Formats: sequence, C-alpha cells, structure tokens
Amino acid sequence: MKMLKFKSWTGDTKNVAENIMASFVVKGMSLLLAFFTTPMYLRYFSNKSILGIWFTVLSVLAWILNFDFGIGNGLRNKLTEALAENNQEQIRKYISSSYIFLSGISCLLLVVMFFLSSFVDWNFVFNISTRDLSKSVLNTTLSVLLTSIILQFNLQIINSILYALQKAFVPGLLNFATNAIMLIYVIFCNEIGMKNNVVHLAIVYLFAVNAPLLITTIFVFSTKLRQSRPSIKLFEFRYAVSILKLGGAFLWLQLMALISNNTNSYLIALFVNNKAVVEYQIYYKIFALIGTVFALTTTPLWSAVTKAKVENNYTWLNRLISTMRKALLAAVGAEIFLLAFLQIIFNLWLQEQTIAVNYGIAVTFAICGALMMWGNILSALLNGLSELKLQAILLTVGAFANIPLAFLFVQLTHGYVAIMIANIISTLPYCIGLSLWLKRWQCKMSLQKGVGEN
Repeated sequence: MKMLKFKSWTGDTKNVAENIMASFVVKGMSLLLAFFTTPMYLRYFSNKSILGIWFTVLSVLAWILNFDFGIGNGLRNKLTEALAENNQEQIRKYISSSYIFLSGISCLLLVVMFFLSSFVDWNFVFNISTRDLSKSVLNTTLSVLLTSIILQFNLQIINSILYALQKAFVPGLLNFATNAIMLIYVIFCNEIGMKNNVVHLAIVYLFAVNAPLLITTIFVFSTKLRQSRPSIKLFEFRYAVSILKLGGAFLWLQLMALISNNTNSYLIALFVNNKAVVEYQIYYKIFALIGTVFALTTTPLWSAVTKAKVENNYTWLNRLISTMRKALLAAVGAEIFLLAFLQIIFNLWLQEQTIAVNYGIAVTFAICGALMMWGNILSALLNGLSELKLQAILLTVGAFANIPLAFLFVQLTHGYVAIMIANIISTLPYCIGLSLWLKRWQCKMSLQKGVGEN
C-alpha cells in the first residue's frame, strides 16, 4: 500500500507521517510520565475524596476552554487555507483578528466568573463535605484555577496556529511539559512531607499550563511567523466574523461533544460519590492509553484534509480514509488484548494501592474506547472537509440523551458504570451516521475526473 512505503512518501502523505512519528515520540514520553503520575497523586492526597474533587474540578474548569466561540478551530481551518494559498495578508489578519477578539472574551469571562463564583456554594456543586474540604480552601483553589483557565483560554490559540502550520506534534509536547512540571512538584512534596495542600497544587498548575504556551507563542512569532505577529492595527471585523461564522458551528460541536464525552467525572461525583471518581480515573487512564496513542494518527489529519481539499487532491483523501479504517481495526484489537493483562498492569502501576479488576467494568471501558477512536477519525475527517451540519445534528441528539440516560441507569444500578453505558448508547448514532455519510462522499468523489495526484 502506497501510504506505508516510506520511499514513496511525498507531499501531504510525508507531512502527515512525519507529524505522526514525532507525535509517537512525544506521546511515548507522556505515557511514561503518566505511569508515575497517578500513584504520586495517591500519595500526595491522603483523602481520596479530595483527590476525586481535584480530578473533577479540573475536568469542569476545562469546559470553559470550549467557550471560545469556536475561534480556535475556525482559525485552524481558515489559516490552513490561507497558508496553502500563500496569502500573506489573510494570514496576518486572521491571526490578529483572532487574538484581539479572544482577548476581549477572556477579560469578560474572567470578570463574570469571579462575580458569579462569590454567590455559589461550591461544596454543594461538587458534592463534597466541608469536613473533607473547607469552603474557604475550595473557593481559593477554584479562584486560582479559574485564572489559570482564562489565561490558557487566550494563549492556546498558538495550538491552532501550530496545527495550521502542520506541526501537530508540538501541542502534545507542550502538554508533556505541563505534566512533567506537575509530577516534579508532587514528587518533591511527597519527599519532604508537604502533602494535601490543594491550593499550592492549583498555583503550580497555573504556571505549568500557561508557561509552555507563552514561551511557544513568543518563539513562533519570533521565527516562522515573524511578519504575522498579532497587532491591533491588523484587526478587521470582517475577518473576525468570517472565523466566527465557521467557528460558531465548531463551538456547537465542541459543546455537544463536551456534554457527551467530558462530563463523566462530574456526573459520577454528582450521581454516585467522589471516591468513585478515583476508581473511574484508574480504569480510564489505562484504557485511554490506546485511544491516546491512536489519536496521534488523527490529530494531523484535520489540517492535512483541509489542505488536500483546497488542492482538490481527492485521490490522496480516499487513500487516507482506507488506511485509517485499517488502523482503527488494529486499535480496537489492542483494546481487547489489554483486558487479559489488566490486573497485572494495575498491580505494577499502583503497587500497594492496587484494586481488583472488575471485568464487567473493564469491558465497558473497552467498548467506550473503541467508540471514541471511531468517532475521532470521523470528526477529524469531516472537520477538515468543513462538513459540520450532520455532525451537529447527531452530536446534539447524543448530548441531550446522555445525561438523562446516565441518571436513569445510575438509579437502576447504583454504580458509575451506568454512566459509561449511557455514553455508549449516546455515541453510537454519531459514529454510524457519519460513517454512512463518508461512504457516500467517497462514492461521489470517485466519479469526478482529473483528481490531483500527490
């Protein structure tokens, strides 16, 4: 098969392959890091309810990152097209308009969130007793994390720019740097006995998340995009509107995907308890490993597909889709294979704090992992093709079904696995519907004459 013969890799195929290989190196380092992180957190927090709330709070606050009006993803597509056409004016104006507009949103969000925070009983929201975590400590922690997320809200635009530049492995490298800083801090605190301080951990998190993004932003605009540095003089409302028009659709997709896929920790804390979040995270981190590695192959696809579409290179796109389907089958096989060694992995990983494997729960996680990988391929391909309407419909149906189903199933089973089952049911229509659309699109493109060859 042409895409697997290194000597025949040219153009788009070579670029995607280089990004995937670089991403594998970065992710390999990240997985090694993750192997040590959870045990260190278990040592850092003597109360598992507080550890559960830490995981839950980070998950909830990360939702705020989706409220960028889709500017990040809109910029990614628009900038990829401008770079493919080498339109320097559009490059400069799209970048400046995005930064200026999102900076305004960041300032507004910061004021609104701090104002609303003073009226909310966060212990009630996160279902944690004041005996485990006092109101003052939880409020201070949330204030620090809110500030961190709002800063990241603006600085993360650099990730969209890196994707458009076909440097899809770099955001993973930045995430690795964040996790490394956090792990070093937790290990240090464990060694000197300075444990259980969630406020200090939040402050370190603020630095660990934002410093790599800031350094990378300065580097990119001092080298590759030196002539395209953000400037208020280059801001044009029509460019912002152009990004928002496309980004608005992406925003809705982000919000619906968030409700379907990123609310599990909060729903478990709300419907079950915070201790169950810790067990969920243990299973999730293991089964997410294969999905995370698989995501390395899909991350570069979005911008590469957009570029190929601009160049009318449909032969390459058809070849890519065929290859990704085979990769998905291999990844699903790996999820199934993992089940046989799960207890051994838990024992080596968690040592004296290991848990006994519940294979019913494990199989449910494997099925969820397979669906997530299937959905990731489809979303990367259709996002690159700017085909968003069907995605929006199917994701909306799934999102509105997910939480009621989760609540109903928890009442019936009294276990957090019910929330995973709700995920499976709400995700299936999305995966099946998009697969059928993509098959029809391939048939349509195969009838066209004079497709570009790579």
